Amino acid sequence: MTLGTRLLLAFGLVATLATAAVGLSMRRAAREILEADFDDRIEAAYRGASQELSSEVGELRDLLGPLCAHDTFVDRAHLELERARGDAAAIDSGARIAMRYQVPEQARALGLDELTLVAGDGTLLGSTDVTRIGAKEPRLAALVGSKKKLEAPRLAAGVDGQSPSIEVYCTLERGGVRVGLVGARRIAPLLQRIGDAYGVRLVALEGKASVPPSNDAEVVRELRFGQPEGLRLAATVSRVRLTEGLARLDAAALASGVTTLMVALAIAVLIARSLTRPIVALAKETREVVGGEPRPVTARGGRELEELAASFNRTIDELTAMRRRVAATERIAARREVARKVAHEIKNPLAPIRAAVETLRRLRARDDPAFDDYFDEATRTVLDEVHRIAHIVQEFTKFSRLPPPSPERLDLAAVAQRVVALHASSVEATAPASGPRVELQAEPVPEVLADRDQLIQVLTNLVQNGLEAASAVRRDPRVVVTLGPAGADKVRIVVRDNGPGVSKEMLPRLFEPYATSKDKGTGLGLAIVQRIVFEHGGEITYREATKGGAVFEVVLPVEGPPLLEKPPSMDVTGTEASRSPP
Repeated sequence: MTLGTRLLLAFGLVATLATAAVGLSMRRAAREILEADFDDRIEAAYRGASQELSSEVGELRDLLGPLCAHDTFVDRAHLELERARGDAAAIDSGARIAMRYQVPEQARALGLDELTLVAGDGTLLGSTDVTRIGAKEPRLAALVGSKKKLEAPRLAAGVDGQSPSIEVYCTLERGGVRVGLVGARRIAPLLQRIGDAYGVRLVALEGKASVPPSNDAEVVRELRFGQPEGLRLAATVSRVRLTEGLARLDAAALASGVTTLMVALAIAVLIARSLTRPIVALAKETREVVGGEPRPVTARGGRELEELAASFNRTIDELTAMRRRVAATERIAARREVARKVAHEIKNPLAPIRAAVETLRRLRARDDPAFDDYFDEATRTVLDEVHRIAHIVQEFTKFSRLPPPSPERLDLAAVAQRVVALHASSVEATAPASGPRVELQAEPVPEVLADRDQLIQVLTNLVQNGLEAASAVRRDPRVVVTLGPAGADKVRIVVRDNGPGVSKEMLPRLFEPYATSKDKGTGLGLAIVQRIVFEHGGEITYREATKGGAVFEVVLPVEGPPLLEKPPSMDVTGTEASRSPP
């Protein structure tokens, strides 16, 4: 994952979490505020209703008393009832008609919802509800007939689905005849008016009715009042305002979150560009350094990048110096090894030369007649061994003076195809149809940075070794070269033959100079191959094939040889040889 992608994800995550945290906090706070507002509105409605009801009770208390004491239509009803000796049914029809119309008119004048003129026995002489006139109601008879003076208006239950009302009464008694006047005002309009003022729905509860619990749609509270006594109300506040407010808040938080996320991503893009461009440029310079000669890199974009470049340059300098010290140490060891190997290899041909010369000297000293016959054989032996010494020196010189790689971008498949085709054509020209076969199996691989001639030398050496080994033991020798990727930045070359493989005795010394199992071999071929592969920054390994034969695997980096300087080559005397320019 790139730095820019990480910055985008980090900024996006921070913006999302911050917006979510703020949005949830605001939502919780808004909910608490609105819930508290519901309680405040219910409390305000309760106080308003208490004041209104107290005022209503006081007004009704002072309203009917003067009517019974001074109003003419009450006096007239009392006189008519006295004239009928208390029998309401015997009252004159004319007076009855007058009371029928006078009571509703008086109720409208006093602003009463109900007004009833009642005889002592409970007979209704007049009422705002004309359908009740003439009926006897025991409740009203008991109310009017009671000698106990009520200290305050009472709460009357609703009749025929009507809401409860505040009820007051007064009586006029003379000569044993009693007339009562009962007035009432329903509390529903008052509750409606107060509820509209505070945004609360107020409903009177009758009897032992319980308050429904609050739910997601409404907040319900029970309110109790002292005046009139026993009045209970259910105060209900709709949660629609809360739901709508939270919905608007959620929409605003979502819009704010999206805006914040877009701004954060834009800032992240700008920061990522300002950071990644210098880093990409620095990486490009370091790749150029890795692919070429060590040289200082420069960085732009901030103090940290400049410090990184300075650290990289110091590391390159230290590694180069360390490489030189290691190279010097390796040269000393190499000289010792060279002296040992050369002495060992030259010692073998020197023995027959010495023997031939000593024999010639002995024959010559005693004038042996066989001198002439042996002279030809001895000189041939000396010349052969001298030629052998010259060959050893030539091969070693080739090994010690191997130039450093001159890397270039090349198609590795084309190089391998060229080597395989060369050996396949030579095999077809010198071998029968059933003779050795050389094949190439190549997968798509990227171009590599390498020395073309040295890679051809590596493949040629491995293919020739495979052909020679397989031809010695099989009628159908075969060599297969396989080319394919080895990860994202490396390629793999595998050379497999169906020969006898490498003996266990040779395995520890397989890549050492002069280690060979061939009669006429110098043992420098695989050593040269290993050196070329190592100088290209790669690796070469050997393993035995599952069905017999040798398998050599070469892994090379796509970006070519490493940046560290290789130790200089040496000639056969152990002195440093001149390096060819890369």
